[in-house]
Amino acid sequence: HGGRPMKRALAWIRVAVTFIVELGKSTIAVVRAVLGPTERLRPAILAVPLDIRSSAGKVLFANMVTLTPGTTSLDISPDGRILYVHVLDAPDRDAAIADMKATLESRVREVLP
Repeated sequence: HGGRPMKRALAWIRVAVTFIVELGKSTIAVVRAVLGPTERLRPAILAVPLDIRSSAGKVLFANMVTLTPGTTSLDISPDGRILYVHVLDAPDRDAAIADMKATLESRVREVLP
């Protein structure tokens, strides 16, 4: 089990790096949205199905979503399987959900399934 603490540490580092990358991309997107024509924005409330099962994982994912500019976690369904997220601009709802799941949620699942 000598490599296990190292694997966990590397997984947490991947979570942090992914979050920082998403933070940068979202910051740029929000700046463009604010400086551009606002009538082009397509705000939406998205129902993001969760593959995370642990309470700690859901909290971490929801907090990462909220801390990313342009998105805010609103609520979680009573059964804990859907996170409702407000998005400043989501011209393609399915793509926005897929992006959150492929980046932030997938990394969270590595450390808090």
